[in-house]
Amino acid sequence: MNRWNITKIFFVGLSGRRRDVSLDVGAVNIITGASGTGKSTLIKAIDYCLGSGKCELPAHVRRRSVAVGVKWTNGEAEMLIGRLIPPVGQATSGRMFVASGHHLTLPTTIDQFEGATTLDAVKAFIERAFGIGDLCGEPDASGNLRGRATVRHVTLYIFVTKEVIYSESVLLHGLEVADKARDIVETMPYFLRATDEASAIDERRLRQLQRTLEKEETRERTRAAADSALKQRAISLLTEAHRIGLVPSPPADGTEDELIAQLKGISNTELDVYTYPSEDELGSLHGRRRDTLAALAAAQRRSRATRAAIREASGFETAVSRQREKLMLAEHLDLDKIGVTCPLCDSPSERGRKTAQALQATLAQVRSESAAVERVKPKLVEHDRTLDHEVATLNAELRRVDDQIQTWLRQSEETKRLTDVAQLRAHLMGRISFFLESSSDNQRQAGRDLNVLRDEIAALSARVDRDAKEVKLRRAEAKVSQFASAAFADLPTVAPCIGAELNFSARQPEVTVIEGGNGAVLRMPDVGSDQNYLAIHIALAFALQHYFEFSNSPVPGLLVLDQISRPYFPTSGEEDETEIEGREEDEDVQAMRKHVEFLFLETARRKGLQVLLIEHAYFADDPRYRAATRERWTRASGEALIPLNWPVRADE
Repeated sequence: MNRWNITKIFFVGLSGRRRDVSLDVGAVNIITGASGTGKSTLIKAIDYCLGSGKCELPAHVRRRSVAVGVKWTNGEAEMLIGRLIPPVGQATSGRMFVASGHHLTLPTTIDQFEGATTLDAVKAFIERAFGIGDLCGEPDASGNLRGRATVRHVTLYIFVTKEVIYSESVLLHGLEVADKARDIVETMPYFLRATDEASAIDERRLRQLQRTLEKEETRERTRAAADSALKQRAISLLTEAHRIGLVPSPPADGTEDELIAQLKGISNTELDVYTYPSEDELGSLHGRRRDTLAALAAAQRRSRATRAAIREASGFETAVSRQREKLMLAEHLDLDKIGVTCPLCDSPSERGRKTAQALQATLAQVRSESAAVERVKPKLVEHDRTLDHEVATLNAELRRVDDQIQTWLRQSEETKRLTDVAQLRAHLMGRISFFLESSSDNQRQAGRDLNVLRDEIAALSARVDRDAKEVKLRRAEAKVSQFASAAFADLPTVAPCIGAELNFSARQPEVTVIEGGNGAVLRMPDVGSDQNYLAIHIALAFALQHYFEFSNSPVPGLLVLDQISRPYFPTSGEEDETEIEGREEDEDVQAMRKHVEFLFLETARRKGLQVLLIEHAYFADDPRYRAATRERWTRASGEALIPLNWPVRADE
């Protein structure tokens, strides 16, 4: 046996008291008894020792026990996990104990526990023992790791609790908790062996890098926009400083670093000469504006004239071409060969030759005009482009002059509000200092080399084969569906599940029922019977364990079932156990016997599978059931998980 099973669940009380529950490995183990005797506490004890964040042991146990432990074995080694039980009112305890080896002895007091350590250390130890690899998680928006496969994720495969056993909405233990469901779904492909540690880490790293690249590209765009605004603001401040005599005129093509260096020089300058903004500068600016407007108007007129000439040339070219086409017919008349006699009466006549010469002259003129149009039109088009560029340049110059005029006017208004130029300069120096302080971090931030990031993403994309993962996951789902359908056929059901098949999907996760005969697809709420829900959950639980054995998954070979008889024998008003022996059997009893038969047969088929059945019913006439019963806590015997005569803790 290579799969992990439990051999002991024990509770440590005061004064050396210890309560042991022994289990056989690779077999069915049954705990029966009356309500309130502590049967379901065994599930909570196992869960607590698997690193649960909260102690859910009942008050009776917490008041009379100081520690709980579970002893595991895989046939070659043993592992003993212990944990302190907090008093009532305290949520949990992080003090744990772990030991491994052979023939480990159970402690009877807290002092006898070996390997005292922390909760996180114990969970890491158990994960290594089970074979859960170092599968790192992804931090969410709050910084918490999400999607990391841990020992806490194996509990949904080993516990079929009363909240799940015949539920129509909860498929697996823990899926009803929204905060856990996401991690369960993300880690399921790992436990189904659709992905391994290396490929999962690569895929997760790829997603992280892709998100980082998106953030960096957004930050780069924001930084470029901020740099442009920063440069414009620096030029504006330097222009104001120039007008009051602090610096020379700022260069229009200066770099950002050069402009910032000039502003830093101003901030370190001692003010000693005070001059008001020159009125001559404003007059010069208005003169430049008038000249620019005049040049712009002239260029626009030339542009309009050029475009009109282009349109006229195009029209003239069309007319000449049509006239030429008409006169081209005369070229076929052999005008050079026309004689000086009339072709009808042979009398001398110059009329024909003169007409031919006139036609030849007209043809020559048409050819000349056509050639002239072809020479002039391209020059007109090129001249029009030059004028467009000139207009654009003059518009840009006009905007710059307008901006300088507005800056001068704004500075003049500020000068009027201040009492003298000294105050204006001091005000400007303060603005420059504030600008340098507020922009220093952004200005000095070096952008990340995104090409390196893109190369790493490309390399990871080449290694990550998402198609292969999808194929493996579909194969795992198909295998689990096959195993579940085979188990479902051996379990008692009612219509519409008689002869039906089960289809398992790990993506939601969910199970759909394929109805026999018509092939209708039914969701869980559609099957409409507690007996059907019970059969679906039992079939799925054993199918997953079958697949874990088949795929060598790091899930222990343990399956804990909490009262599969509940749909058949409702416990309301029934305090003691339900003993079945030598009475007339109805359909419910017969169905329950089929479940028991399935448990024994399926457990025998599976290698290393251990089943712990916590049950209210007791089949006294079934020798296998009696032999598999490890504890029987009835009202008549007065026995329970934690004896009532154990002393209460001092901290209670």
